[in-house]
Order: sequence, then C-alpha cells, then structure tokens
Amino acid sequence: MRTLKIFGLVLLMIFVAQVKTFAAMPEVSAGETYFDIFKGVYVLKNNVHVAVDNHGFKATVTANEAMVSLAKQKCWADGNVKLTQENIIFNCEHVYIEGATHTAKVKDKVKFENKKSVTITSDTAVFNWDSKIVDFYGKINLKADKKVKLADGVTLDGKEYQHVQYNIVEDTILALDKTFDAPEIIIPSAEE
Repeated sequence: MRTLKIFGLVLLMIFVAQVKTFAAMPEVSAGETYFDIFKGVYVLKNNVHVAVDNHGFKATVTANEAMVSLAKQKCWADGNVKLTQENIIFNCEHVYIEGATHTAKVKDKVKFENKKSVTITSDTAVFNWDSKIVDFYGKINLKADKKVKLADGVTLDGKEYQHVQYNIVEDTILALDKTFDAPEIIIPSAEE
C-alpha cells in the first residue's frame, strides 16, 4: 500500500498532461481549457477534475479553476480544491505549488484528514514534499485517535493549537504549539 507521496508534486504533475513518468496519461477535464499566452500559463476553469494512476499510485484533484506554468514549474488552484488519495483527503480554497522549492502553500478552510488516525483543520499550511512534512498554522483544531504516532517529547494537550507539524508518510505528529508566531502565507499571482 502506497501512502501519499508528494502532495505538491502530484498536483503540479497532475495538471501537466505531457509528463512521461505517468504509466497512463492523467484524465483531465474542465468546462474550459486554454493557454494564456500573455501569462504563459495553461488555464482550466469550471469543474476541474484530474485523475492519475501512476503505477498504482492513484490520486484525484478537483477545483473550481487552476493555472499551470510549465516553464516556471508552478501551479495555482482555487475554489473547493480537494486532493483524494487512498486514506488521505486534503481540502482548501487556494493552493500554490512551486516545483523549485518543492513546496505547496495552502490557504483558507484547510482540512487534512488521514482516515486512519487524524483530522487537522487550520487557516494555512505549508507542505514540503522532500521531507513529507506539513506545517499547519493559525487557528487549528486537531482530532487524533490512538493510532497516530507522537514524536519524542510531544504530548496531546487538548484539541486547539496555533502550530501543528505532521509527517504524512510516517503518520506522526512532530510538534504541537499552543502559541506560535505563524509565518504569513502569501500566494503570488500568476503574473509574478
């Protein structure tokens, strides 16, 4: 059983139909698709649905709209963004994926659910697909059952936090902070 490998890379690659690493081409559908020559991005609007099966790694991404810059290795998705993969569901309103930094930044109505062990809601989050670690920031509500692992020195103390650090692959909570100076998560426009 494969776990969620790389949320950000999957999202970026899912939107790129010419990727050679996929066993089968992703199934991409949207009400409207076109290339915006002035912005240098592919645009998908209205009921964006992308499904991929990469040698048994299956994932589905849906959103109201998305833009992908192949040259800059960047992807933006907005409105009811949802990634589903095996036992993992990740929802938010806005996501920005940057291939060069191997990160995905998500904002607004962030909800991560590992059906086996944990549900985390937050204002923002940053996922690094090299480390497989996601940092949740802001007003966080954590629901964890007994199956979730805790790193050494980490203890559950209620449900509300300002920072939670979680390793997706190892299903381990690495840090829980009741008070935390969260970084400002900025999602740049496609023109930048």
